[in-house]
Amino acid sequence: MLFGSLCFVALGVWIVPQKPLLGWSCVAFFGLGVPTSVFMILPGAMYLKLDTEGFELGSFFRKHKTKWTDVERFEVRAIHTTKIITVVYSQAYQEQKLARAISSSLAGAEGGLPNSYNASLDQIVTALNDWKSRFGRTDA
Repeated sequence: MLFGSLCFVALGVWIVPQKPLLGWSCVAFFGLGVPTSVFMILPGAMYLKLDTEGFELGSFFRKHKTKWTDVERFEVRAIHTTKIITVVYSQAYQEQKLARAISSSLAGAEGGLPNSYNASLDQIVTALNDWKSRFGRTDA
């Protein structure tokens, strides 16, 4: 993302003399990708943490925790042209119903995890489903 943003900023600067509006628009839009990309590569900026209660996603100064009991399973799916990890929520999970319905109608999945970790999606899904089966029992 950083490399792509820098390339499009350079392209925008190169276009400015011929088409100033297009060039500066390109510089402004893709210029926002530079600090975002730098932030994403900082240690701890984006993470997936698993514990006995559930999993926590951290990104851009926010974190969100989901309990294992709220999840039915995790899958790798292609959403448009990108493979991501999708979350299939339990029928008993009643939180965020509207957001999950919108996500499901737009992307075909109720929830997803970013594709930005240092392991393959299959390895991550296997680990998530293993943790879910060990700690996500509703009969306990």
